[in-house]
Amino acid sequence: MKGFLTRAMAGLIIAVCCNLLAPHSAQSAATSYPGWATTVVPAYPNTLPSSGLITPNLYGIATTDPFQTVVAWYKSRVHGAWEESEGGRTWSVKSGGVRIQISANFFDESGNEKPGTRVAITKAR
Repeated sequence: MKGFLTRAMAGLIIAVCCNLLAPHSAQSAATSYPGWATTVVPAYPNTLPSSGLITPNLYGIATTDPFQTVVAWYKSRVHGAWEESEGGRTWSVKSGGVRIQISANFFDESGNEKPGTRVAITKAR
């Protein structure tokens, strides 16, 4: 069951990140960072303009920053039981009612994998 959930979450992140790369202004992405996420972690500082709120309970981030840089930034700010999966290409944690999943690479609007990192922040249920 856990394997299925991990694959399902990875699929969700891919779908979300494909949608994230639709045109958005940098201003709207910066102002859309939800209050429920700020209670756990501040907004990541180097996001692409396509980052933003996907649903009321899901915020997606795309960045060209290296995966290890993004993981280190989040781990230094979010305490909890971090879990590694997919051969080290994904890290996730639940903390303070929020789930954060960080994955290597993201996808453009055509589904092509691009270098960088993607982050999905969701309200934990």
